[in-house]
Amino acid sequence: MTGDEPSRPGWVTWAVVLMYIGGITQIALGIVTLFLRYAPDVAADGIALGVTLVGAGIILFGLFVVALASGVARGSRASRLGATVVILLGLALSVIDLVVADDGDWSGVTIQLVLVAAVVLPLWVGPGRRYFAMR
Repeated sequence: MTGDEPSRPGWVTWAVVLMYIGGITQIALGIVTLFLRYAPDVAADGIALGVTLVGAGIILFGLFVVALASGVARGSRASRLGATVVILLGLALSVIDLVVADDGDWSGVTIQLVLVAAVVLPLWVGPGRRYFAMR
């Protein structure tokens, strides 16, 4: 970092840390999903390939989130936009899951709303907005 670059605000760092945690959690979940292909029910039903592909997809998504977090940490406007799109897409998927499941379980939507507020708001308002405007 040179002397004329602005320092990253604490709230942006907070959002980056949350993104790293989310991405690493996704990677771990994908690995667990890969191991589920060896469960007796999965092998008996013949869906091992599907479970493997889902696990690989979850791992790739987690790596994508970690890459976006790294870009946001460097002050990339494209990464900030990408992170916003990914998190809002997660919120949309939670709402779709709520409607499709029709079980009245709002926990996924609530958690996703908290994540949207904790990650997106620091990137687009206050010091975060000024930080990315200067980059």
